Amino acid sequence: MIKRYFYLILFLFLLDCSLNPNSKFWTKEKKILVDRNSTTIILNDKKQSLNEFNQNFKITLPKNLKVNTNHQLNNDGFINFDANLEKMSKYKFKTIKSFSNFEPEILMDKNHIFYFDSKGSIIKFDNRSNIVWEQNYYSKQDKKLQPILFFGKSEENLFIADSVANYYVIDKGAGTLKWKKKHSSSFNSQIKIFENKALVIDMENQLRCFSLETGELVWSVKTQESLLRSQKKQSLILNNDKIFFSNSIGDVTAVNISNGKIIWQTPTQSNISFGNTYFLKLSDIVSDNNSIFVSNNNSQFFSIDLLSGAINWKQDFGSESRPAIIGDYLVTISDNGLLVVMNKETGQIIRINDLFKNIKEKRKKNFQPIGFLIGKFYIYVSTNNGRILVVNFKEGKIEKTLKLDNNKLQRPVYFNKSLYIAKDDSIIRLN
Repeated sequence: MIKRYFYLILFLFLLDCSLNPNSKFWTKEKKILVDRNSTTIILNDKKQSLNEFNQNFKITLPKNLKVNTNHQLNNDGFINFDANLEKMSKYKFKTIKSFSNFEPEILMDKNHIFYFDSKGSIIKFDNRSNIVWEQNYYSKQDKKLQPILFFGKSEENLFIADSVANYYVIDKGAGTLKWKKKHSSSFNSQIKIFENKALVIDMENQLRCFSLETGELVWSVKTQESLLRSQKKQSLILNNDKIFFSNSIGDVTAVNISNGKIIWQTPTQSNISFGNTYFLKLSDIVSDNNSIFVSNNNSQFFSIDLLSGAINWKQDFGSESRPAIIGDYLVTISDNGLLVVMNKETGQIIRINDLFKNIKEKRKKNFQPIGFLIGKFYIYVSTNNGRILVVNFKEGKIEKTLKLDNNKLQRPVYFNKSLYIAKDDSIIRLN
């Protein structure tokens, strides 16, 4: 009898595990640690940083402001999200060794998200973070190379390009492979989909337009290739029937999607000496339908007219982070931790707050912002040393610093009342 009860209890335990998919794939939620060394309040009489400007000015967003996220324009705007971020869990996989050299993004698609693991397996999650399916279409040799995947989506398909020169299409619903091809060069680029075309930039600085149906090359646009290849991911935006993209030497180019003809090209750098382009890193380009905004790590931030390619204005600070447009505001974070709010039309700086001023000097060198997302009241900033800074947008001050890890975190994305963040060995979910 005792033996029979033992098997019954064991069966019920296993049944419970099988009925809860998250118990198998995601770690148990735990409380997020607060890095108190980075949120120490300093005395009011301490000298302010010379880089700060109008730092006590309070910015209030209009109450009727609509959520204006536009992925085709790379504009995250702001999201109607307000959470304490007290709990976290992880979906773990084997560490991707070359992860820090790339900027892969979690793809959001209505009620699902897509990502990949260290062997190139594509994973589809539902809105409760349960795995819907997992598919892998790589050879043993390619799996050993740990490919980095970049995603583009249409209504029915996922277009994937990777760091080992493959590109292919799978069905979003079932995950079945439709076709797969090998390219002459690897990819490190965002992907945009227009009708039956996939647009992506390869490591030769060429914009490629592939047919979604067959994978055949429709047209390509060649721009100047740097002798040393930058590891910075290239960026594209899609506006009506035109594609706009940046390359590794700082050019921004507008192209007609139907025929691949260049409309205009604007260089943001001049007199670049040999090898300097390897160190040049641009932010993602973003747009508000009238202008393109892009910055770099060379202390330059540009506004470019969308129709003509003329430079509207330029500011002298540098950032690799994707800026955000909220109403009349343009928000970005510089590479040295300055939260900058500007007027998007004129480039006039409204406020600058030094997010790192409370961090001790010996620790400050370990902090670099990677990306950010603006919520209803807070800006959530990911860093290269595993922190999330929770910044009060109205006042421009850090309210708390969350310690998630010690390694680089990618830019956070919002999905179903949670933040998701990719890193080299896991996806982290915060709520």
